[in-house]
Amino acid sequence: MKTLTLLAISFLLTSCATSQNDEHFAKGVEKTPIPFLPEIFTGEHNEFSVAINPANPNMILFTRRIGDGKQKIYETFYRNEQWTEPKIASFSTDRDEIALFTPNGKTVYFGSERPIPGRPNKGNFDMNIWKTEWNNENWSEPVPLPPHINKVQAEGEEWPLHNLSYFYTIDGFQFYTGSLVKSAKGMDIFTTTLTDGEFTALEPLPATVNTEEFWEYAPILSPDGNYLFTQVYKRYDGLGGDDIYVSKQDENGNWLPSKNLGPLVNSKQNECPAGFSPDGSYFLFFAPSNKNSNDPDAKGRPYIVKTAALQLDTLFK
Repeated sequence: MKTLTLLAISFLLTSCATSQNDEHFAKGVEKTPIPFLPEIFTGEHNEFSVAINPANPNMILFTRRIGDGKQKIYETFYRNEQWTEPKIASFSTDRDEIALFTPNGKTVYFGSERPIPGRPNKGNFDMNIWKTEWNNENWSEPVPLPPHINKVQAEGEEWPLHNLSYFYTIDGFQFYTGSLVKSAKGMDIFTTTLTDGEFTALEPLPATVNTEEFWEYAPILSPDGNYLFTQVYKRYDGLGGDDIYVSKQDENGNWLPSKNLGPLVNSKQNECPAGFSPDGSYFLFFAPSNKNSNDPDAKGRPYIVKTAALQLDTLFK
């Protein structure tokens, strides 16, 4: 109860502090999804994983892949009434993606293919979670999370086994990620808690979120902690490809069975949840730049819509 109370207070304070900044990135946004910051995300490149700094909404991190090159993490700032030209963040030196802030806006967790010192990857492709700190306008040298979180691949193992990219938190204590473990048939959502500076072992979410026959990944929480959004591949009730699903937490803290978010955001193509504005008023997600394309690998871009348009309460009545 104490944790929930502190989370509620933090959410209210963040809402008051950041709502006036929404116009920097949400001008003209209503109940129909529109491209997010089209002056930055033009659709020319494959772009995903937008993270608005919850403590400073004038700072955004995102992932961009140019052509066949490695994806990198970029940064842009709102200065002099405009967003700066995106530049690769200094900590992004390898194939990096999914940079996510903690509530204080200073710690960032991200996925990276860079080798972990003393623990070489012997499989075909391995992403792990790294951490960096934003201090005095500079990024610290990234460090990997411990071995019980980052389980590097052994010889003969292949993607997506042990791959981690998402490491999402709204309170700085409980984190959510998605991965494939040896005992599972597909990717699932896991959680870990940061206690006294140490992460607990990854624990899978219940069957209301994780299914045995489908892949669940890319976990994103609403700022109030009541809703968990995931990307699910070709579930029986989907619209096609990867769809966005959502689960609601009941009064006892249990996750209700996840539901398809519907055609407002989902289509026959691939969609992925991205996050929220710091005050929770706006929902961001990724979809192909050309929604009429039948190419499953079509370039993607972020979209934004008012959270109210998702009608989450109605969805779980």
